[in-house]
Amino acid sequence: EVGTYQPALGQANESVCIRCPPGKYGAFTGASTCASCPAGSWNDEFDKTACTICPEGKWTHSSGSLRAGDCTPCAGGGNCLPDGDARITIELRNFPYAELDTTRMADVEAALAEDIAAACGTNNESVVDVFGKESSVTISSDGQVSAFVKDVTGSSANELAARLYSASFRGELANTTIAIIGSEAHLSIGPISVKPEAFVALAPTSTMTTSTSTVTIATTTRATTTVRAAQTTSVRGGHSVDHGNVHRDSEQEQSTPSPDMEQSTPSPGSEPTSAASIQAAALPWLLTLCLGLAASSGVRRK
Repeated sequence: EVGTYQPALGQANESVCIRCPPGKYGAFTGASTCASCPAGSWNDEFDKTACTICPEGKWTHSSGSLRAGDCTPCAGGGNCLPDGDARITIELRNFPYAELDTTRMADVEAALAEDIAAACGTNNESVVDVFGKESSVTISSDGQVSAFVKDVTGSSANELAARLYSASFRGELANTTIAIIGSEAHLSIGPISVKPEAFVALAPTSTMTTSTSTVTIATTTRATTTVRAAQTTSVRGGHSVDHGNVHRDSEQEQSTPSPDMEQSTPSPGSEPTSAASIQAAALPWLLTLCLGLAASSGVRRK
């Protein structure tokens, strides 16, 4: 029943329902939670179906107030609606957002704006959505309704709250919406909030996607080393010896490793290009030179 809640599903009877505590209220049956008293109201009792509106010239600026002392005087001589504008928030429970086409969604938005305007005593054009579109409201995918009522004259914030928080206004909202979307949705009206706030239109937002590509360039370095031993001729006792030529070319190629490319690092057992290799290559002609000198020395002694 109203004024109570039960978070567990499948309970056998109403005796297991829990009373809504102070600072909260239950406006409809079958609720799994109780709603907090909205701004401008308070409640200090259990199982209440509505909260008490603050006296004229006073307001609570947060939800869930527990006592009348939470209502504080409004600035500017007690005017709780200094800009003449107020933000209205309504929760539509079980609202079939994804099932409505563009036409029916626009019809719901216009009908809700008309109901808000009638309750506030203004014309339909004074109710705008968050982007400033007249005679319309903004509905999010979770059923949250947001709208502004602008340039309110002849009514205070407390009077607006008393009208918009009433059971009759809830009933009007439910009947209007069900007439458009159908009764199979089992729609109900959740918490309603009034917040004095100057209207500032939101700017539509867009999303820009930037992609970045990376190019990798492989650089190949080729190094060639040439070592030469110049040809020399030694003459001893009429004998000439050709010291020979030593020529070693080594090529090393370094690049990004690939299956088709040989490793540039010398493998074990390969002949290094160094002074030691040059000396080893020159040993045969040095031996020949020594033998020639020895033979020449023997001829002289004779």
